Amino acid sequence: MDFILGGTDVREDDADWIQADGPIDDRTVEDFLTFLDEGPDWLPKRIRFNSPGGNLAEGIQLGEELRRRGFATEVGYHEPHPDWPNKSYWDFTRRIPGICASACAYAFMGGVERRIDSGSLIGVHQFYSAARADGDADGEPRVVEEGVEQELVSLLLDYVLRMGVDGRVLVNAGLKSPSDMYWIGSGAEARETGLTYAPTEWSEWNIKLLGQGVIAESERADGKYKMAALCTESGGAYFDLFVPEELTEKPERGIRSWLADQCLPAGSASQGGGAHRILGNRVETSAIRIVDRPGGFGVRFSLGHSPLVQGGPSFLYEDAPYGACLTTRFLGNVAKMKPAIQIAFRNCIQ
Repeated sequence: MDFILGGTDVREDDADWIQADGPIDDRTVEDFLTFLDEGPDWLPKRIRFNSPGGNLAEGIQLGEELRRRGFATEVGYHEPHPDWPNKSYWDFTRRIPGICASACAYAFMGGVERRIDSGSLIGVHQFYSAARADGDADGEPRVVEEGVEQELVSLLLDYVLRMGVDGRVLVNAGLKSPSDMYWIGSGAEARETGLTYAPTEWSEWNIKLLGQGVIAESERADGKYKMAALCTESGGAYFDLFVPEELTEKPERGIRSWLADQCLPAGSASQGGGAHRILGNRVETSAIRIVDRPGGFGVRFSLGHSPLVQGGPSFLYEDAPYGACLTTRFLGNVAKMKPAIQIAFRNCIQ
């Protein structure tokens, strides 16, 4: 398996990746670690697989290493990017479909975030011995002996479950012969079995009871960030963000400092004077509060007593001064947002 640096395409935070192409052999993990050690400090923690498979034990070991190091994984290949030609310092590439089969599928499962691009495929099947049938050098691979097979199934199931993937994937693998493949794309099966996992995706907005009123909420899949809309009789409508406190040796570079000292005071150039547009409402800096919360902090935007509910939930802008409010952390989700927040604003909390 070869490892090279890939990127950039239309995505933002994950625009760069390590492209892993080719079969997995008994040196793959060693080669990967050598690639990391010899590369620059800024190598992306995202690896993109395009592989027919290979050594099962090495694939699992690679997956364990990716999980330990906090890597995200993707399935797909890449090609030269037509919008970035002839760059002497970087060969820019863009994502195209690919496959990740057999042992590669287990390496892919090690990702803390897992993505299968549209058109790309994950393939699983029965594992087998590399030995051929006696006297037939060109024969079919031999399925592992029964006693060893049971032990390997147990070890594989333990690994799959620890990686957060449903055991049904292993069942489907066992129902296919060593020479056949069960293919899984980017659709519902991959999501429902946990093969794909996007911790940074926001949930649909929903309504929850709170006191004598209701609150509209949406949160990221990893549970770290939340958005909420509520209304009180005395204070009117509010839009809240809940943010985890990130431990850092330099607090001035942490997310709280970024929000409080850079993004919020700067606001949007189109709104002027450090103001923000929240759900279509112009919010002055004086109407924004940062509140300590267990494990983090909250940002509360006061929207007054006659709030609008339009646009998206994000306060991030392309016209932010100096890029102060550019990040993908708070893009949020518009699914069911408007009706959920309108209900929350109509039912003020006592």
